[in-house]
Amino acid sequence: MKIVIVGNGVKVNFLADSLIKKGHQLVIINNNQDECERLSEFKDIMVIYGEGSKKFILEDANIYGFDLMIAVKSNDPDNLVICLLAKKVFGIPRAFATVSNPRNVEVFKKLGINTAVSATYVLSNIIEQMAFADQVINFMPLENENLQLLEVLVENISDVCGKQIMDLGLPNDTIIGCILRGNNTIVPNGRTEIHEGDKLMIFTSASSYASTLSKLTGGARR
Repeated sequence: MKIVIVGNGVKVNFLADSLIKKGHQLVIINNNQDECERLSEFKDIMVIYGEGSKKFILEDANIYGFDLMIAVKSNDPDNLVICLLAKKVFGIPRAFATVSNPRNVEVFKKLGINTAVSATYVLSNIIEQMAFADQVINFMPLENENLQLLEVLVENISDVCGKQIMDLGLPNDTIIGCILRGNNTIVPNGRTEIHEGDKLMIFTSASSYASTLSKLTGGARR
């Protein structure tokens, strides 16, 4: 895949390392000259010094025909302009942007940006939701901020042990997609019985998160 990254700082270096290892072709546009020199010295990629929100800089990078634009600058308006230029002027089909202000995520998506992620939103949700119950092993807000993925450990004190899924009384918008039981992976149905030690992979909406955990864990808080 041919990818252009616009931004600077540690996140760009990390992204470049990860994408290069996966065999992608990269162009990096960075407005920090010292970082450009370091990137050019240590990575076998094209690095353009300049402001990526300027059309002529993107033209200099010759990004026509690229597959993905990644805009990770700290300024939301810059990231929006970069992604819109990529899609509407250079014909890049997919654009990803980080967003500093969580309120801007919906604006980006309405304007056609494929993926807009607010690190602030994700972090605050992880802190808030992981504090809810000891039995939550992992918590992941998905790209659609109303959809969340949980991994919940069933303990021997849980009221759900020995019950079938259809008898748990889970909200209608909650699905147990997978059960990890020892070395086995189970795709459950309504008659699947929950056992002590099961790890439940659960998809639920943000509005049903608390109700789902209450059903599965008794709502115990740390």
